[in-house]
Amino acid sequence: MNRFPARFVLVAAASGLLALFVAACGSSDDAAPGAKTVAFKLTDAGCEPHDTKAPAGPLNFEIENAGTSKVTEMEIMDGETILGEKENLSDGLSASFSLTLDAGEYTIYCPGGDDEKGTLTVTGKLEAEDSPEIEAATEQYREYLETNTDELAKATKPFVAAVVAGNVAEAKALYPIARVPYERIEPVAESFGDLDPRIDARENDVPKSEWSGFHVIEQALWEEGTAKGMAPVAEQLEADVAELAKKVETVDLQAVQIANGANELLGEVSASKITGEEERYSHIDLVDFKANVEGSEAAFEAVEPLLSAKNPELAKEIEADFKRVYASLEPYRDGPGFVSYEELTAADTRKLAQGIDVLAEKLSQVPAEIVG
Repeated sequence: MNRFPARFVLVAAASGLLALFVAACGSSDDAAPGAKTVAFKLTDAGCEPHDTKAPAGPLNFEIENAGTSKVTEMEIMDGETILGEKENLSDGLSASFSLTLDAGEYTIYCPGGDDEKGTLTVTGKLEAEDSPEIEAATEQYREYLETNTDELAKATKPFVAAVVAGNVAEAKALYPIARVPYERIEPVAESFGDLDPRIDARENDVPKSEWSGFHVIEQALWEEGTAKGMAPVAEQLEADVAELAKKVETVDLQAVQIANGANELLGEVSASKITGEEERYSHIDLVDFKANVEGSEAAFEAVEPLLSAKNPELAKEIEADFKRVYASLEPYRDGPGFVSYEELTAADTRKLAQGIDVLAEKLSQVPAEIVG
């Protein structure tokens, strides 16, 4: 499925900001210039308003949890494609994200509500301009995606073979190698309907009967010390990875959406790597952490010439902040990898989070700069 259909022309402003800092992201300060604000409240019923209209162009979605524990997330979707979302909005928290949408009907999805899905009707006409610079940015990032999905497929194959053979030690050694390319391209992987949950869902993310992918095998290897019964799971994982690689070949990319992806990857760090939730059995969270940052940097590098043409100071600051984040990981090196995440103290994780916070705040400005 194509994540970025023709009428989804540009994504603007800070989609996927750090979940650790959502309370500070309720304003529309980072919205694209001229963006119209569309406000929603999360309630037991779902999203309020349930249905709404907006003009084509840049839109800033402001979401506030009005006191529900049933609904903590809102998504804007085109068919099965997630265009923008905010998660982990517990009672009292607010956040925002921005999209630039062309005319059409989109789904407002608030999972867990009494009436989960409403309709956003966008009217009018959106005109977008292409340029050689934008084409270069998208082609550079497309090459990065294809390289990493190829690496993912190659790394998954021997991992699956080890699991099928029941070789626990070899499977454990190969597991982090397969995780790296996936974590680098996670925002794009997440865009293909249920493909990401099939590959990467954590326990309790989906019903037990639907749980599949990397983390099922991770639990068996580290918690149970066996690969018994994991052959079908591993073989399905290999098939799902192959499907992902095929879909990436035809995904439609836009420069501002790529900039948004840089933010989304840092959001992955805050939502699951900093907390230790992602790799809760193997505790290789710092491997994923670094891969997310690498993917974020690659997305930024693709659009950096566009940003430098408008705000060279910001571009230089972001480059320096990436170097600081990488440096913050060095004390935890252990050979080619990292120490177990269980060895980090609260002070360690706080320090890592602070570096991500600084970088994310600046990256959040990039999409609006490109659109503006």
